[in-house]
Amino acid sequence: MGRKKAVADDLLADIPNIVTVQSSPSQSQPKPKPKRLKKTQAKATANAARKAQDEAREKAGVAEVIAKVLEAEKKKAEAKTAKAQAELIVVLATKDAEIKAADKKAYTKGAADVREDCKKQDEGDKVSKEDASYRKTISDAPIVEKNIDQTLEEIDAELAAEKAAEKSSHMSSKNQTLPADDAE
Repeated sequence: MGRKKAVADDLLADIPNIVTVQSSPSQSQPKPKPKRLKKTQAKATANAARKAQDEAREKAGVAEVIAKVLEAEKKKAEAKTAKAQAELIVVLATKDAEIKAADKKAYTKGAADVREDCKKQDEGDKVSKEDASYRKTISDAPIVEKNIDQTLEEIDAELAAEKAAEKSSHMSSKNQTLPADDAE
């Protein structure tokens, strides 16, 4: 019956200016009996429960797989860390040995430089002693020689001053005669 009514409604809908009156749902379908309603609800609840249980199992399986993957990654990271630490220990030991060798070399070179400096200083002391004896000999020279040199310098200075005075007086006498020549 329901099907005939649907076909009729479709045909009537195609005809313009026709208004159809729909019957109430209570007339077309009878109300379910309470026993059937309870069975239907129980089946729906059971299906929903199974579906939720299946989803929960699936999620638990995914979580388990993720946990296993993370554990494997953790082990890989720990292995890499251990390897890096071992390499670091080797590098540090090598650098420590290199630094000790460089320190020893620098110490040896420094000690050699100190010995060389000591030798130079000893030689310098010998030269210094020789210079001191030479200076002592010069300083022991008679004071008379110093006085003679000083006297000669004073004489040279007096001669230079006399020459300058002569030149100056000669120039001033020329200057005095020039205006007189201009007056004539």
